Amino acid sequence: MAMVARGLAVVVHHGRSAVQANELVQQIQTSGGRALAVAADLSEPVGAAATIFQAASELGQVTTLINSASVFQDRALTDVDLDHCQLHLSVNLLAPLFLAQQFARQLTAGQRGHVINLLDWRAERPGVDHVVYTASKAALCSVTRSLAQQLAPTIQVNGISPGAILPPEDRQQWHQQRAENTIPLRRTGSPKDLIHAIQFLLDAEFITGEILHVSGGEEL
Repeated sequence: MAMVARGLAVVVHHGRSAVQANELVQQIQTSGGRALAVAADLSEPVGAAATIFQAASELGQVTTLINSASVFQDRALTDVDLDHCQLHLSVNLLAPLFLAQQFARQLTAGQRGHVINLLDWRAERPGVDHVVYTASKAALCSVTRSLAQQLAPTIQVNGISPGAILPPEDRQQWHQQRAENTIPLRRTGSPKDLIHAIQFLLDAEFITGEILHVSGGEEL
């Protein structure tokens, strides 16, 4: 809804959550905004990017791309296989890359735009767990900075590295435990903190290639 408040039409991408996506579209439309939902499998990143932008064209030119979808799985090295790697790389790295490609292609000459990639503080401080996930986010961090240079001066490309915002479904207390033990601010964040960070980057006219940590200092 924050993007609607900025006067933007919204394309709601989903994988299998059609009901939730359509409910959000309905909320946006009820509030007077314009929105549509589109299903696309990000594990097939080239086709998904084309599908999403074909649907988005119904609402006009896209000027803001927020890549937030992610696969977050943990496996010990002994259990890592090619499927595990391909899934993380396709969804976490290649999908944002090809979506940015489609984004840049459809912008008219001189039109300003924003790409914001959701990363993870682990990308710049890897630990012993989530090895493949962390590597995919580290690669996206690199891509973010490279695209910031390649797509300048009209397109600003930045990243946001969240910390303890929403806990995994199978570990509801994990974030609270981290807050007590490893987060300097001694509390967890909320989706509103990410919204504030996104709004800041969209309003900033002289920032590109930046990775903004929204983590309570956990990466320090």
